[in-house]
Amino acid sequence: MAGNLNTLISRMRWWCTSGNLGYDQNQRWDIRVGGEADCSSLVIHALQEAGFDTGNATYTGNMSANLVARGWQRLPNNGSPQAGDILLNDAHHVAVYLGGGQLAQASIDERGRASGGRSGDQGTETNVRSYYNKPWNCYLRYKGAQSTPTPTPTTTSNGDEDMPYAFCYTSENFGGVKFFDGTYIHNLSHPDELKVLQDTFKKVTGRNLPVFKLGFKKGPWDVRFQSAIARRSI
Repeated sequence: MAGNLNTLISRMRWWCTSGNLGYDQNQRWDIRVGGEADCSSLVIHALQEAGFDTGNATYTGNMSANLVARGWQRLPNNGSPQAGDILLNDAHHVAVYLGGGQLAQASIDERGRASGGRSGDQGTETNVRSYYNKPWNCYLRYKGAQSTPTPTPTTTSNGDEDMPYAFCYTSENFGGVKFFDGTYIHNLSHPDELKVLQDTFKKVTGRNLPVFKLGFKKGPWDVRFQSAIARRSI
C-alpha cells in the first residue's frame, strides 16, 4: 500500500502537539505517549505510520538515500516547500512541512540539551511552529502514488485522523472497561472515565464512541488483542 501524505502530516502534527513526546537522543526510539524521540526518529516513525517504506533509514545522514530510492525526490531548497515535504539538513536536523507556513519537529530537550532530560514533553521539545530555514540542504518530496495532501491541514471535523480506531471494550478474562486510542490501551478505573471519553469523543467527532465486548465467547481475547497491536510490523 502506498504511503499517504495527509496521514504523515496528521501524525507529525499529533505527536508534536498532543502526544506528550519529549526529546532525547539517547532514548530516541521510545516513541509513545510520554516517551522520547529525536528529530530523525520521529520523522521516520511518522513516515512508517503513514504507510511509507523507509528502508534502512535511521538518522538524518542516511534518510535521503533511503527515501530517494523509494519514490521521493531530492529538490533544492527554494523557500517554497509543499505540504508533506521533508525538510532536511543532512548533518543536523529534519522536520516535516505541514502547509500553511507551519512545520512540525522534534527540537531539543527542556534544558536545551540533546539528552538527559525528563521523559515526555516539558514544553516545546516537540512542536509545531512557523516555517524557518535551518538552512535545509533540500526538500524531499514524494512522487509515488498516494493521496493528494491537504494544502492547509487542520484537525478534521470527524476526528478520524487523530483517533482513527478509538473504542472501548470489555472481555470475559478481565473486569471493567479498557480504552484503545488507536495506539495504546488504557485501563479505566471509574465509570465517569468512560462517560467523559464518550462525551469528548462525541463533541470532537460527532459520533458515538464504540463500546463492545471483545471476542464472541470466553477466551483470552484481550491478551490476543494486546499481542497483535504490540507486534512490530515487517
